[in-house]
Amino acid sequence: MPGIRGNARSQELRTLESLTVSLRYPFVLFDLDGTLVDSADSLVASVRYALATVDQREPPDRDTILIQVGKPLELILAELGYPAEPNQAKAFANAFRQHYAAHGLKVQRPYPGARELLACLKTIGAKLAIVTTKHQTQAEESASAAGIDCYFDYIHGWAEGRKHKPDPEPFLSALERLGGRSADALVVGDTEQDIIAARAAGITSCAVTHGFRPVALLAMYRPDYMVSHLRDVEAIVVEQR
Repeated sequence: MPGIRGNARSQELRTLESLTVSLRYPFVLFDLDGTLVDSADSLVASVRYALATVDQREPPDRDTILIQVGKPLELILAELGYPAEPNQAKAFANAFRQHYAAHGLKVQRPYPGARELLACLKTIGAKLAIVTTKHQTQAEESASAAGIDCYFDYIHGWAEGRKHKPDPEPFLSALERLGGRSADALVVGDTEQDIIAARAAGITSCAVTHGFRPVALLAMYRPDYMVSHLRDVEAIVVEQR
C-alpha cells in the first residue's frame, strides 16, 4: 500500500530531522492569553461583567482593560480604580471566572502560526509548558478549547498558595516539572509580567508584539528577543550552525 509506506517514510524523515537538530533552548515556557491565544474580546467582556458586580459606574474602555490583562485579577480590579477590599476582590474574581467559562471559551482562537510553531517544537524535541495567571482549571480548559493542549507537557495556572508573575515562582515551578534548568529555557510572553518574571528566574525572555501591550512598552523592559510573529520563535529555539 503506497500511501502507508509514504506516510511511514515521512515519519522516518521527521524523526531523523528531530535527532539532528540542536536546541539552544530545549525548554520553552509560553504565556497563554495574548501570546498563543487571541482572547482579547472574551477577556474584556468578562472584566466588564465582573466590574459591574463591584460597582455600577461606566466600565473602562477596551484599551484601558487590555493594558492590565496578564496581572492577577485582584490587581486588575485595583489598577482600574475600583474598590479592592478582600470581599470585593473575591466577588470580582469569581464573577470573571464564571463569565469567562460560560462565554469566553467559545470565541477565543489561537494566533496565526501558533499550532504550527508548537507542532514544530514538539517534533524537534523541545519540552513545552504554559505558564499563566489564569486559575489552573480555567488554564487547562482554555488550552483545550483553543485546540493546543495536546502540545504541552505541563500547564501551570494559578491555584491557592501559588504566586503570580512577575514573581519567578511560576516559571521555576514549571521548569522543575519539566526537568530543566533556567539556562536552557526560553520564556515567550506578551507582557512586562513575563519579562520581569523570566529575568528574576534567570531565564531568557522573548516578547511577542501581537498581544496586549504596545511595542514601545515591551521594549522598555528589555526582553532578550522581540518577535512580531510566532513563527520567528523557532529560529530562536534552534541552535544556528
